[in-house]
Amino acid sequence: MPGPADAPLDAPGLGDADLPPALAAAIRRSTHPRLLGTAFLAQCSPRIRRFWDYWNARRGGRAMPSRRDIDPTEIPDLLPYIVLTDVLAEPPFLRYRLVGTKQVAVRGRDPTGQPVRGNYIGHHLGDTEDEVLLNYRIVIEGRIAVYDANPILGPQDAGSSLLQRPVRERGTLLLPLSSDGENVDVVFCCADIETPA
Repeated sequence: MPGPADAPLDAPGLGDADLPPALAAAIRRSTHPRLLGTAFLAQCSPRIRRFWDYWNARRGGRAMPSRRDIDPTEIPDLLPYIVLTDVLAEPPFLRYRLVGTKQVAVRGRDPTGQPVRGNYIGHHLGDTEDEVLLNYRIVIEGRIAVYDANPILGPQDAGSSLLQRPVRERGTLLLPLSSDGENVDVVFCCADIETPA
């Protein structure tokens, strides 16, 4: 499983000079399995690759697309796996605007309109909030892709014991959106989630 040494600051186009010093230091201290930049493309699932390709095409020659560049009718197969998170100027700072149905399933409830704190994937397992918030911080301050490679099992489905199946998140890609081309105001996420037969 990838860790910080796999590519946070030595990936193509990423170096200490490319990230704010405090952010670079936080990444170096972290042991969370994440990849920055495009290093994830060598190992991601076809779903994550399709999400990346869509985002990349929508940005054209810019650093990142805006929210208005994203057309849900162009990616209906990805919508259940997507989350849009608003970046706010004051607390709670990060709030879920839209949460796809597969994202809801892996959490066991719908966090739409709620802050990221206490509502992120893995919250039910006690996964560390600091690492989740660092992923967002990297996207917002670094304006780069973050691939979180930490697989997570979701809560069991409701119903009889014969119908209960684990929901598994196998990796999440977080990408920046910006209405002014400079400041990230929405984080666009896609998680590769499966419900085994």
